[in-house]
Amino acid sequence: MRVNKGAKPLGFLLRNPHFGTLLVVNLVSSLVGAGVGIALSVHLYQLTGSPIWTALLAATPTVAGVAFGHLAGTVTDRWGAPLRIMRLALFLRVLVLMALFAVADSPLGLICAVFAQAAVQQLYTPAEQVLVADYVTAEDLAEANGLNSFASNATRLVGPALGGFTMGWVGFRWTVIGVTTLMLLCTLLSLLLRGSGRKTPPAGDTAEQGTEGAGDRYLAIVRRSRRVRGLILLQILDAIREAPLSSMFPVLMLGVIGATSGQMGLVNSLFAVSALIAGPMIGTVVRRLGYRLPVLLGAAISHGAIVVLAIWPSLPLAYIVFVVSGLPFTISWVGGQTWLLLSTPLSLRGRIVGTTGAIYAGVSLVAMLASGVLAQWFGPRWVIGVGAFIALIGLLAIAALLDDRQQQHSTSQPAQVTSAT
Repeated sequence: MRVNKGAKPLGFLLRNPHFGTLLVVNLVSSLVGAGVGIALSVHLYQLTGSPIWTALLAATPTVAGVAFGHLAGTVTDRWGAPLRIMRLALFLRVLVLMALFAVADSPLGLICAVFAQAAVQQLYTPAEQVLVADYVTAEDLAEANGLNSFASNATRLVGPALGGFTMGWVGFRWTVIGVTTLMLLCTLLSLLLRGSGRKTPPAGDTAEQGTEGAGDRYLAIVRRSRRVRGLILLQILDAIREAPLSSMFPVLMLGVIGATSGQMGLVNSLFAVSALIAGPMIGTVVRRLGYRLPVLLGAAISHGAIVVLAIWPSLPLAYIVFVVSGLPFTISWVGGQTWLLLSTPLSLRGRIVGTTGAIYAGVSLVAMLASGVLAQWFGPRWVIGVGAFIALIGLLAIAALLDDRQQQHSTSQPAQVTSAT
């Protein structure tokens, strides 16, 4: 009976009205982020005509993630009020968007505004993730994160096109007015949310025994928990795969394959289409198969598909790879994020999200810079392929860390775990 209810998104939202409101807030917030990102990149390039400024704009959010990810997660945990933090972050985003009017003609000012926006987003993300876990039960968390993923991928389809169209139609300043208004409405909508009383338990069938005794340090739970180490390593390896792919994707599509800009955009959108399908499926998948198999298999398919594309680059294969890999990757990524939250005590969830995000951003930044240098020597397709192959081979280590039998053995004596910390 529980599975049947969980399989219907509308019924799930009716049973969790606060999560439904939060989902709309996230949807609008993500739409603004996607739209303003395209608008800023177009405006900055028109203002400067320089690809260097455009590259700096693209790298700026990653720098903010490295600088503030851990701090934001710590603030969320220690303040203990994720809803207030989320509302504060939304309000600060309104102020940053308003500030774009003052720096519209300054390239450096626009970079600073993007950095401020990304820094505020670091504050928002762990608070939002903790709040999702507060609003739903542990067994519903995978489905809630799946619906969140659905909303994010929907904005990935709509947001960039909407931002680009609006820029061409009304110009930069009116586009900023539009996104600022949307963000203000999003902030006001968040006032309808209320505290939840923390529905997600710290331990149970899906969480590790003895986790609450891990103390209040990020490194303590990483050292003690094989599962947490495996799930964090999964994200690090994904950064090693994703960073070369993201930075070299235009070069691969336009320079190696010979695609047009329109075909390149279509390939990118096909990933989001299949990822959209995955969102509502995640809750049902993990209920039937558990977390380990979908997380590992989904990552293996998505990483392996990129290796194949790097070996035999062609436009038809690019279409197939991106439409096929979106679904398993999304199930793996969202499933892994959910499992990580369920394997972490309530008092550490903000730091787990924020610090792991900062590590991911740091690895991505280094990998992007290295990709640009190495591509000059070996070509973009081999840089992309090697990054994906490293991530694929690394799944062997992750599979061992996520082995349920090993995990049960390591948690069979919770009293000793508590005293060790």
